Amino acid sequence: MKVNINNDGINVRLSIENQASVLGKTGMISFTLIGLVIIGIAIAEWLLGLLIMGTLWCMFFGWLTLWNFYGKELLVINTKSLSYQHIYGFYKTTQITKKINKALNISLVQAGLHQETEHFNLIFESYNACDLPEEIYRTALSITQKDLDILKINIRQLYFEKVDPDLFNQPYMLN
Repeated sequence: MKVNINNDGINVRLSIENQASVLGKTGMISFTLIGLVIIGIAIAEWLLGLLIMGTLWCMFFGWLTLWNFYGKELLVINTKSLSYQHIYGFYKTTQITKKINKALNISLVQAGLHQETEHFNLIFESYNACDLPEEIYRTALSITQKDLDILKINIRQLYFEKVDPDLFNQPYMLN
C-alpha cells in the first residue's frame, strides 16, 4: 500500500493507494475475460440465463479489477468531521462526511503481513447523540505501524491549540 499523509494545520489528508501484485492483476483480468467469453457464448446461443450470469460475473470482477489496479481511499480528518471517498480510477464515489462528537478514537484491526511488514486496518470511532461510542468509518485498505504513528502525530496536532508565547508574559491585574 502506498500511504500519503498531509497536514495543513486544519485538516489531515490521508490517501491510501492499492498496489496489487502482478499475479493478482493477471488473475483479475483473467476472471473478467472469462465473464466476457460467457457473455459472448450466451449471445451467440441466445441463452438469457447465461447472459445474465455472465453480466453479473463481469460486473463483479470488473469492479474488483478496477479496485486492484486503481483503488484509492481518501480521508480528510479535522476536529469537527471525518470525510471519506473511494476512487476506482475513472469512477469516484461521493464524498461522505461524518460528524465527530467529543473525541476521535482510532482502533486497529490486524490485516496481515505484506512484504514481511504487519499491516492494520483503521477503525475511527466517535460518540453518538446518547454519548455512546460508535464506529464512524473503517478503512478498506491497510497501513503499516510506521504510517499509523505518523497519522496519530498529525491528528494530535489538530487538537492542540496554538498559543502565542507573549500571552504568558502578560501582566496580571488584580481587582
